[in-house]
Amino acid sequence: MTMKIREITAADRAVYLEMSADFYSSPAVLHDIPASYRESAFAQFLKGDLCKCFIFEEDGNVAGYGIICFYYSQEAGGVCVLFDELYIRSQYRSQGFGSQFFAYIFKNFPAPRYLLEVEPENVRARALYEKLGFVPLNYVRMIKE
Repeated sequence: MTMKIREITAADRAVYLEMSADFYSSPAVLHDIPASYRESAFAQFLKGDLCKCFIFEEDGNVAGYGIICFYYSQEAGGVCVLFDELYIRSQYRSQGFGSQFFAYIFKNFPAPRYLLEVEPENVRARALYEKLGFVPLNYVRMIKE
């Protein structure tokens, strides 16, 4: 199956907010976030400098979205890409959309390092990421909010 991948536009606000609410209420994440965070993220995506959101379409229907963010890493030697979120609507899962998104990003946003996070229980996602060459890091992530 071939999907169309395009950058998010202002016209995608409602569908993005709907899909991201579904994503954050799923077992793929540790916890939900306030709706205001998703609204703020949408505004940031329209700027397109720190992060980008891509909409996936199949036959004119929105199938999902993916978010990447950019950061500089001295250790990696340049600007790196963080795969922040990947959401595919249930009826489009297991049809190669995730693989197509990664291929699109690897081709259009070359970087010395690509990073992502995955819940240990998300076996399907982990299998995809390992198939694409991602390996676990021996770092402990820490957070301060």
